[in-house]
Amino acid sequence: MPDPIDAWRTLLTPENAALRAAAEWTDPGDVAAVARLRRYHSAELVHASLKLAEARRKLALKWPGRDLVADPEGAEMASSALAAAHKAARFARVLPGASVLDLCCGIGADALALAEAGLAVTAIDRDPLRAWMAGVNAHCPVRTEDVESIDLGSGPFHLDPSRRDEQGRRIRYDQLTPGPPFIERACAGRSGAVKLPPGINPGEPPPGELEYIAERGRMTQAVLWTGELASCALSATALHPNRPPATIAGQREPDAAIPSADLEAGWLHTPEVCVERAGLLASLCRRTGLGMPHPHTGLLCGEHRGDDPLLTPFRLRAVMPWRRDRVAAWLRAHGGGVVEVKTRGKAVDPDVEQSALRGPGDAPFVVFVLRFDRAVRAIVCERP
Repeated sequence: MPDPIDAWRTLLTPENAALRAAAEWTDPGDVAAVARLRRYHSAELVHASLKLAEARRKLALKWPGRDLVADPEGAEMASSALAAAHKAARFARVLPGASVLDLCCGIGADALALAEAGLAVTAIDRDPLRAWMAGVNAHCPVRTEDVESIDLGSGPFHLDPSRRDEQGRRIRYDQLTPGPPFIERACAGRSGAVKLPPGINPGEPPPGELEYIAERGRMTQAVLWTGELASCALSATALHPNRPPATIAGQREPDAAIPSADLEAGWLHTPEVCVERAGLLASLCRRTGLGMPHPHTGLLCGEHRGDDPLLTPFRLRAVMPWRRDRVAAWLRAHGGGVVEVKTRGKAVDPDVEQSALRGPGDAPFVVFVLRFDRAVRAIVCERP
């Protein structure tokens, strides 16, 4: 049986540039189109080209402008450039120039960021093809081994356990591969980072700093930092392109610790999702002087606009009981045009209401439709 690495290695040669380009525009489900490619190339080479094209489409937003070598599943599991660079920056700051083992490296996205941050990286994966891809992408030494059977030494590491089962479903912490026993062994007495599911709860992984990371407003991963790389017990970080990371650290606190505030104080703010996931809303309120008008609304209020990179501010215009006709009438009276509807707990269908509330005017509005106990309220705002 042909070695799949041979086909991928051949695919990347200059002689096959035309095949790579053709694969980008070929639908793998189009039998005739695939057959045309196979007139001039082997089945293994065409298969690899189609997989590469699909993977690069998946990586277009994660790694813009970088032609990484990957298969589709490897592309889905890989850290984005934003997250990988954020993690690598901590390694470089705390352990400059250190030798780092990237365990379960996959296609080498994190290894690439670590190498570009000046770390001496060795990437290890039990899948020979993925290990080879990591070497191509990160230009670092690679080893094809099962990380559970190697000597980890005493140096720093980055570990990315598989977070999906054979059907591609996301799994819990106790179902990771390698699992909790290996994670605990790797973390004992070492400085490292373990990439974890964003839904993990504090107390599940071993002691260290648990950092919840959101990218472009969406939770993507949590990271357990250990040893010298840990700086606190709990943190939350928001990552956006062309902005420095925004971070808050503190202790997880219940909603009862969040100060209350008047809904009609003048300014509403939505915190980054990672702050709420980490249970750090009370810490953010103390830092900004804001409060919450009602538990579980996800809104923070104050008389002044909160100047914090973990907040998105909105100027309050009106508060009323939720009735579509009443809200629509207010919007029309104020020149409303495009309307963005935000909600929680399926209080309404945002897509339906955005279409129904859109008016003929030019003024854009944001309408929060939220439950306050049994009542549902509409909170009309505008972006400053």
